[in-house]
This record gives sequence, C-alpha cells and structure tokens, in this order.
Amino acid sequence: MRVETEPKPSTVAFDRRRIYRPFLERLTAIASPRALADSGDLIVPRDHDPLDAGQPPIHVAFANAAELSRGTQMALVGGMGSGKTTELLLTHRILSRHTDAVNVFVDLADFTDLNELNTGAILATAGMRLFLQLKKSGKEPSEEVKSAYTKLRELALGKTTWVSVDYSVDYDEESDEIRVEVPGLMKLRFPALRREVKEVKQLLETIASPLLENDAQITLLIDGLDRLIKPERFREFAEQDLQALKGTKMTVIVVAPLLLWYDKSRFLQDSFDLVKHLPAAATGPGDSAFLRQILERRGALELMDRAEVAAIAKYSGGVLRDLLTLARSAAEYAYRDDEDRIVRRHVQAAVRQLGNRYLVGLGKSHIRMLRRLAENDEFPIEDSTAKGLLVNRQVLEYFSRGREYFAVHPALAKVLPKPA
Repeated sequence: MRVETEPKPSTVAFDRRRIYRPFLERLTAIASPRALADSGDLIVPRDHDPLDAGQPPIHVAFANAAELSRGTQMALVGGMGSGKTTELLLTHRILSRHTDAVNVFVDLADFTDLNELNTGAILATAGMRLFLQLKKSGKEPSEEVKSAYTKLRELALGKTTWVSVDYSVDYDEESDEIRVEVPGLMKLRFPALRREVKEVKQLLETIASPLLENDAQITLLIDGLDRLIKPERFREFAEQDLQALKGTKMTVIVVAPLLLWYDKSRFLQDSFDLVKHLPAAATGPGDSAFLRQILERRGALELMDRAEVAAIAKYSGGVLRDLLTLARSAAEYAYRDDEDRIVRRHVQAAVRQLGNRYLVGLGKSHIRMLRRLAENDEFPIEDSTAKGLLVNRQVLEYFSRGREYFAVHPALAKVLPKPA
C-alpha cells in the first residue's frame, strides 16, 4: 500500500533573515548598565541640554552635580520613549569613571508593582541593592550590617509568622479615648516621616555605613516612577523616601511623571536641587541629524536610502522609542514583501501602523482637541483630556528657540479622521 506523504518544503536558496536580523537586533532598546556597556557604540548622546544649547547634555550635568555635591537630589521628566532611561544609563557610565563610585541603577517598574508601592519602598530597594554591592566588593559585611539587611528585606517583602491566639482577650473592646486634631498656626513644608520610613532609613544607613566610612560616592538612579498611574503619588515618595535621604550623602537621580513639569505649584523645582526636562527631539535640521544618526549607527543605510531614514525620523516625531519602532516595522514589511531593501511604501505602511496605534481609544472630544491643535495651535494643558493626550504621546511637547510648544504626533496626524 502506498502511503501519501506531505511534500517537503523547497529549500530556500537565499536566506533573507540574515539581512534583517542583525538590524532588528540593533534596534533593541537599551535597558540596563550591562546592555549599555555591550552596545555602547550604538548610543548617540545628545551634545547639549535640549532646552539650552549653551548647557552640557543632561547626563553630563547630572554626573557633574553628583560628583561635586554628594547628597544632591535631581529629577528628570519627559514623555514615554523620550530617552530618559538612556540619560540615566549614560549618567551611570560617566560616574563609573571613579573607583570610589557606588552606582545603583534600578527600574522600579521591573522590580515591583508600582500600583502596590508604598512609601519606604525606594529606601528599602536602595538598601538591598547596596548590600549586594558590599557582597561583590569581596569584604564580608559585619554582623550588624547583615542583621540590618535581614530586617530590611523582611520589611520590604514581608514574612510569614505563626502566632497563637489568646481567646481571653476581647479585641472588639472600645477605647475610652478618641483622637482630636487641633490645627496649628503653620503647616510644615514636608510632612513628618512615617514610622516605617524612619525604620527603613535607619536600616539603610547601617548598610551604607561601611561605604560612607570609606568616603564612597553613592548615587541612586531610580527609573520607573514616571509610570505611576496617579502622578500625584510621586509627591508621597518625594516627601517621604527622598526627604529621608536628605543629609545622608547619598545622591538621588529619579525619573518623575511628565505632568509634574506643568504643575503650577512648581513642586519639582521646589523639591529638587536640579530638575531637567527631556522633550521630544524636534524635526528641525539639528535634531533630525541627531535622529538620523541613531538609525545610521544601527546600520540603516545598509537597508534603505537616506530618504527613507529621513522619513522615519520625521514621522517618529522625535520620540526615540517610536523612531526604533518605525524602523523595525518598516523592516518587517520589507521582509514580508521578499524585498532586500526598505523602500518608501514600507516606511509609509509602518507610519500608518504607528498612527493607528495612537488612534485607538480616542473619542470625538479627543479628535476635536487634536484638530484644534493641528489647525490653530490651541492646546489647553490644564484640561484633563489634554493631559491624557500628552501622557499617552498623541500630543508631543517640543522646545525651540526658547519657546515650548505642542504638536500632534506626526504619525497620528497622518491617519487622523477628517472632519465630517
């Protein structure tokens, strides 16, 4: 009996994967000090502060401040994908030039659930990471430091204990006293540290003491807090964890929610020694060259012409994450078309894909606001709808010639529905 077998797929004479795989791998975002070290030649540092061409790049300003003034507290704000993590990692790299530097980089969004984060968590995370640094140094930590680490870990991550129940105690017995709040004549600038924050601070100082006794330069680089669902919660951590670090000679550089940059109370400016804003890179001649260089370092010109590189830079809106996303999507479209190079139609398809992604979930009120911005440069930043568009990157913030302004993301503008 003859058995029918499935025909074997024909052998691929030319493996097009070898053309696109290396390019796509170089488009992977840099997310850790180790990844930065391994891919350092792919990074294009900005050559000046985006808000002032006469000032050094943000990472240089941060590193200089950390080296000269231990205990300085700095904040970085910017939209999603604007390059904040890269700025922190570049700061980390500069600080590592000194042998006494102890740099702790942590992305809290990868380390914990931000929605469940409580005050004291930043201090606890710093303490646990510093303990690991001590262990790596080759010197055995003292029993006091080990004990502090054990207690800190229990406070941070919790523990399971078994407690016998004394049924003779009436837990529902009401107290004869009630609490009465009598307002004072003034309000403190910062609220008093909570009991658990004080406890964690003491444990952190114990763990850090061997490093500080050796005059170490400790810098904590905290990423992720810009992704808090409620930006006002950032105030709690600033008023508790970061306030607790004042006077400890431990420097802090933290990423803060973008909306606090536009807060009329000037909370960031009043709470931090140095605040930097990282807007989207405008698509003017100077910034376009910066964006094109990012792609060219990753081998873009091996797969596309300069016109396609320029188009990707333009429609990214200067958002670094979108720049890499568009390049990746265009390459995938070209691969599916069995093409050896990325051409105009592939870039156009990638732009539509990104624009449609930003279009998802927008209602009529959002569309009207985007239309007013596109046609009349009208954007009421105080409005809650406007803030949502800014946070979600449908609207981008730019800075040019001393003026801050807003614009619809160019990829979104390409697919924005026409008025009826």
